[in-house]
Amino acid sequence: MEPAFRNDSYFHRNVLLAACVLYVLTAWFSVGYHSADEHFQIIAFAQWELGELPLEHLAWEFDAGIRSSLQPWIAVAVFKIAAAFGSEDPFMRTFLLRLLTAALALIAIRGYVGATLTSVPRTFRKPFILLSYFLWFLPFLHVRFSSEGWSGIFLVLCLTTVLQREQVRWWAVRAGAFAGIAILCRPPTGLIILSAMAWMLLVRKDPWREVFTMVIGASIVMLLGVLLDSAFYGHFNPTVWKYVSMGFGGDPAHRFDELPWYYYAPWMVKYGIPPIGGLIVIAFALLCIKQPKSLPVWCILPFCVVHSYIQHKELRFLYPLADLAPLVLVLGLNELAPWLRTLIMRPLRLIGILVLTATNLLGLVIVTTTAAGEGRVVLAKEIHNRTIAPNERIAYLIQPDIAWRIGLPAFYLPKGMREIAIGPGNWKADLEPINYVVAHPNDAGPFAAEQGLELSLLARTEPRWAEHLMSWYTWYEGPASWALYRVEKMGR
Repeated sequence: MEPAFRNDSYFHRNVLLAACVLYVLTAWFSVGYHSADEHFQIIAFAQWELGELPLEHLAWEFDAGIRSSLQPWIAVAVFKIAAAFGSEDPFMRTFLLRLLTAALALIAIRGYVGATLTSVPRTFRKPFILLSYFLWFLPFLHVRFSSEGWSGIFLVLCLTTVLQREQVRWWAVRAGAFAGIAILCRPPTGLIILSAMAWMLLVRKDPWREVFTMVIGASIVMLLGVLLDSAFYGHFNPTVWKYVSMGFGGDPAHRFDELPWYYYAPWMVKYGIPPIGGLIVIAFALLCIKQPKSLPVWCILPFCVVHSYIQHKELRFLYPLADLAPLVLVLGLNELAPWLRTLIMRPLRLIGILVLTATNLLGLVIVTTTAAGEGRVVLAKEIHNRTIAPNERIAYLIQPDIAWRIGLPAFYLPKGMREIAIGPGNWKADLEPINYVVAHPNDAGPFAAEQGLELSLLARTEPRWAEHLMSWYTWYEGPASWALYRVEKMGR
C-alpha cells in the first residue's frame, strides 16, 4: 500500500469514529419523521400488525397494497425486542429504529468510500472522506427509517459490491441481493439499478453471465419480499408490481400536485443550501460533459430525467441518490482544478472554502440537534413527560380539514387522550374543557383572550435560534413554528 493511501486510510478511520458519535446524536435528537410516509406507511403498519392500531386508521396505501412490508416487519421485530426489555415508550422504540438505520448507513458509507477512494484525485481524497459522512444533509437522511433512506443505503451497498467485484466472493449474487432490498424499500430505485447494470455491460464490459447472476440475486430477494407481503396483508400481494402498475396507470382517487419538468434542479440549489446545492448541480453538469462514462453519471442522469417528466414531484424522491453527491462534488470540482489554482482565483478560492465550510457546519448543527419534519412530535414528547389524567383533551388551532398537518399521531400520544381541531372562525364557540392547546405562538394569545383561558408555554417545535435559521433555509416559505400550551384555567 502506497504511503499516501495508507495515510488516507488512517484519516478515514478517525473520521468514521467522529461520524459514529455525530450519527448517534442525530438519531437521538431527530425525533419524529421527515415525511408522512415515514410514519404512516411504516410505523402505523407495524402498529396494526401488533394490534395497536385499528385497520380503519391506516393510510390508503394499505388497501391499495402498494407498500412493501419489509420495513414494517423490521419495526415489529424491534418493537418486540424493546418490549422484551420492558420498554414500550414510543420515543425509545423509534430511536432504536433510527439507531439501526444509522449503523447500516455507516457500514455502507465506509465500504463505498473504500471502493471509490482510488478514483478520487489525491488532493481531494480527504475532503471526499469528510463529505461522505458530514455533508450537511447526509446525517439527517442516514437516520431516517424511511423507504427513501433505506433504499439509498442498500443502493450504496450494491454499488460498493459492484465496484469491489475482485475482492468479494459471489459478488454478483450479493450485489443483486442488495439491489433487491433497495427495490423492495422503494421500487423506483430499480431504475438506478438498471442504469448501473447497463454501465457494467456497456462501459466496464462485464460478461453477460455476471449481470444475469446479479439479476437472479435481486429476483430471489424480491420473491422473498412477495412472501413477506403476502403474510403481512393476509393474501397474495406483490407490492412492487402493484406500485409500478399504479405509477404508470395513476390512481384517479388520489390526485397529487403536478409541477413542471425543470423543478428538481432549482430545488436542489434551494434546499441543498444555495452555495452547496448550486455547487452540486454545477459539479454534476461538469461530470456529465467531462466524464460521461463514469458510474455516478449513469446512475443519476437517467433517474433524474425520468423523474423530471413525472408530473408529481417531491424532493425526497431523489434521496436515494444522496450518497453519490460527495463523489460528484469532488470529481466535478477536480475538472475546475486548473482554473481554481490560477493566481487570480487564490483569494476567491479561500473565501469560497470558508463560506462553504461555515454553511455546512450551520446545516450540520441544525440537523444534529433538532427534531425531524415540522418538529411536532417534540410536542408529544413533552406531554409524555407529564402525568396525564384519563380523557384529557388537546386542541389544535387549525382548520379541521388540514388538521393532519399538525395533529399528533396516536402512536406518540398517551392512551385515552382525545383531540379536537378548532378553526379560526370558531374561536368564540363554547368548548368542552380542554387541557392542552397546539397553536402558532401568534394565535395562542388571541385565542386565550377570546376564550378566557390562561395558557402556559410548555414546548416549541423548534428553538428560536433554529426557527430563524430555518426561515432563511426555506426562503421564508416554510410553515411557521408550533407551540404546545397547558391550559391552567378555563374561562366561562
